[in-house]
Amino acid sequence: MYTEFYNLREKPFNLTPSPRFLYLGEHHKEALNLLKYGVMERKGFILLTGEIGTGKTTMVHALLSGLDDSVQYIHLSNPVLTPGDFMDYLAFSVFRKKIHFKSKSDFLVAFEEFLRQCLRHQENVILIIDEAQKLSFELLEEIRLLSNMETGDEKLLNIFLVGQPELNEKLRDPQCLPLLQRISIRYHIPPLDLEGTMGYVATRLKIAGAQKGDDIFPKSAVKAIHHYSGGYPRMVNILADNSLLLGYSKGTKTITPQMVKQCHEDLSLDSSFPKDEQKIPEPYETEELKRGYVTRYWKWAAVLCFLLAIVAVGMTQTGQNLLGQISGLKQASHQSPSDKPKPEQVAVGRGENLETEDSGNQNHVAEQIPPGVQAEHREDRPVEMLKQEGPKEREVLPHEKEVEPFKSVIVKKGDTLIQLAVAIYGLADDAILKHVQQYNPELRDINRISIGQELRFPRLPLTDRGFTFTVHIASFSQLESAQDLFQKLLAEDYEVHIIPVHHTQREKFFRVTLGNFKNRKDAEDYAAVILKKGISDFATIIELETR
Repeated sequence: MYTEFYNLREKPFNLTPSPRFLYLGEHHKEALNLLKYGVMERKGFILLTGEIGTGKTTMVHALLSGLDDSVQYIHLSNPVLTPGDFMDYLAFSVFRKKIHFKSKSDFLVAFEEFLRQCLRHQENVILIIDEAQKLSFELLEEIRLLSNMETGDEKLLNIFLVGQPELNEKLRDPQCLPLLQRISIRYHIPPLDLEGTMGYVATRLKIAGAQKGDDIFPKSAVKAIHHYSGGYPRMVNILADNSLLLGYSKGTKTITPQMVKQCHEDLSLDSSFPKDEQKIPEPYETEELKRGYVTRYWKWAAVLCFLLAIVAVGMTQTGQNLLGQISGLKQASHQSPSDKPKPEQVAVGRGENLETEDSGNQNHVAEQIPPGVQAEHREDRPVEMLKQEGPKEREVLPHEKEVEPFKSVIVKKGDTLIQLAVAIYGLADDAILKHVQQYNPELRDINRISIGQELRFPRLPLTDRGFTFTVHIASFSQLESAQDLFQKLLAEDYEVHIIPVHHTQREKFFRVTLGNFKNRKDAEDYAAVILKKGISDFATIIELETR
């Protein structure tokens, strides 16, 4: 209807999950890679959740479209079935014809034989259940029992549960505890952020034939769409499609924020969208952050006034000699952690040291502080003490005297060496694990630690406390899942790292990365190799702050 008016080949914002219009933001890439990993590694139960309209079904269709002939799948999109109907559905999907088994046991025997035959032919079988939050407790238990079909080494059936967040609540019910314990990987898809919404709209317009998507949806209009849709892809489609229809009816080829707002108001009768008065906060615009900026500016203004006052007094009383002493105060004030350059401000790849260009005295202080403990601010210390300090005769601070060469930990049930390393160092890789092993001679196998065993975690050498560029290939909400991939890649002689990430909108998750590089160019070259060799379908460069 409006495609010719906007010079489009087809409608760009249809609600059907067409693989041709697939847009993969960071979180959707992680979700799709997780599903692919679950298929390849036969991980058993995998849980994928997300609010209505976040793209869960789209990820399922993207997965299915990319499977080869070695994978057979059963996709159940309507799980409101009785256990008997569920068995009939499985039988029809597997044997490609209507078969009514006389008993449940007859079906289970035939189904297990089918799975074993697939395994003998190196074929994988997955059962994908969409809208899984609608499953009854009785049917959930039947599905759990199906997962018990396995050999001594591998699962015969992989089961993917895809549903809304209510599924998590249902699985927390005591009736589902045996099933919950079998879920090896879980991931939650959040809504798109503003940047993701812009990429989503631009991608769909380009695929639909738009020469310049910005001419149809300028940045201001996309911001309005993100605001009113909350970043949910389905709502973005509805708003954008109706905005194009409104523009067509008005004879204007450029969508405005006011037109988006009008469509939102027309569509809000069923409360599908956030109400207009509900402000959806943009990233980095919270009141707390604004107050943080104000506080920081006042802090440095006060420090500047203090320094100017001391300079004025010094010039009137003792002249240039006192100015030489005051220069030591300026140098000390610059050692505040809040004044150190950010990672992107540090020159890397030209032979420079990654530490800041302060005196050797500062490096000495850094070596006395274990990872994760920042140096104290020194502006609030008496001026007399600062004047007396020198590179060789500095007074040792109390917290530096108390630092021990290592930290002792008693192993508890469920602990792994990788998990403990991540908790203590904020990072785990092969070099760190071997460093820990050197301080624990009795630890002959890093994959085997005993409950009640005392392990010593030494302070890392300054040069081993971090790296600047690495290639991010996967993210997991559970450390156990990250450990599985870590150990697999480590066994294949890759330099692999686990990095915990604390996110304001998501719970803590764990990134798996490859490589350790001093500059972005080398990391980008390695990422290209990863994609070319098929090590991962996702490889992006991340920059980390060295400590």
